Amino acid sequence: MARDTFYTSVDIGTDKVTSIMARVGTEGELKVLGTGVVTSQGMQKGRIENIDEVQETVRASMEEAQRYIGNGVPSGVYTSVTGVHLSSLNTKDVVDNPDDVGDISAKLLDRLLRGSFPDVGPNQEVLHVIPIGYHVDGMSGIRNPVGLHGNLVEVEAHVVLGESVALKNTAKVIESNKATVKQMVLHSLASAEATLSGDEKEMGVVLADIGGGTTDIVIYRQGQPWYSAVIPVGGSQLTRDLSVALKTPMYMTEEMKIKWGSVMPEMIAADEEVVIPSFQGQPKHSLSRRILCEPLHDRMLELIKLIVLKVRQSGLREFPTGGLVLTGGGAEMTGLTDLVQKTLGGTVRIAYPEGISGLPAQLRKPAFSAGVGLLLWGIKHQGETRSSMNGGRS
Repeated sequence: MARDTFYTSVDIGTDKVTSIMARVGTEGELKVLGTGVVTSQGMQKGRIENIDEVQETVRASMEEAQRYIGNGVPSGVYTSVTGVHLSSLNTKDVVDNPDDVGDISAKLLDRLLRGSFPDVGPNQEVLHVIPIGYHVDGMSGIRNPVGLHGNLVEVEAHVVLGESVALKNTAKVIESNKATVKQMVLHSLASAEATLSGDEKEMGVVLADIGGGTTDIVIYRQGQPWYSAVIPVGGSQLTRDLSVALKTPMYMTEEMKIKWGSVMPEMIAADEEVVIPSFQGQPKHSLSRRILCEPLHDRMLELIKLIVLKVRQSGLREFPTGGLVLTGGGAEMTGLTDLVQKTLGGTVRIAYPEGISGLPAQLRKPAFSAGVGLLLWGIKHQGETRSSMNGGRS
């Protein structure tokens, strides 16, 4: 009897590690079988700071997900990567099609794409090379030129680079748990798989995944990723600001942020008050909810401005037609769409993960967009491996 093929995603975030195991159904659809969500230890702004702690949290998360599949064996793990060590650029390369061939072949395109790999230093590694579009004999805007007759073929590609040490540490964490890394995926690209529609990608859209330690951005134009960046600010920074303002411990502050937090204090009744619990001998006391929310408003406004700055650094003067799509745990902050509309205007929406029928209710939240998207990426790119995306470099 043939063994089932399992797809496994492991999203290693600053706040949590999420492992999802799924099986391909009889009609080719993904069925989620197990989920493991564990509070992160040893991570700082998307970077591994204590590898032993991260290995332990990944182990606990994968074991929790694997409890549901019995003797099933993961066929390889798709894991997300974030952090300010990542960078991106767009490259171009041209190749002459031999006259005796005429028609453009997939082999020629593969050679062309590999030729677009930039020169990288000993401390960097290529994470992705994604074709944006092709030009054939001066004709632009071609998505797939295979089979066309042409002599001069040019490709424009979006290239994502990462620090070798950071990427190797991510692989080591997975491999220490008796699993293999099928592919490492830029966090924002994984989220995009589960949140953006084809129309949004075609129109042009900015996706911002607000995680615990970072905000991951990707801009799509004409259906393909065109720019990506990582901002080292996330939801944990809001909690930290509020903790300083209220002089309360982080765990208590996080609970208050979830219960009473809003990034639009002006929409809260002026006379509404909340009770700050007692701790370490300090008595409980009342506080205006508006005052409690002011640090959250200020930090989120700063983050919105940083997103705008990244859009401008990409070369765009304004947001594309598809507007701004927000996902990640930080996107669940009360009042966020109102604040963005007030600050930027234009189209904005909060995105929830889609693309898998029968997705468990636990995963139907913005915080799990990357975890779900990794599975979808795995199905879409199942023939690719980590080494193939590295131009043969491991």
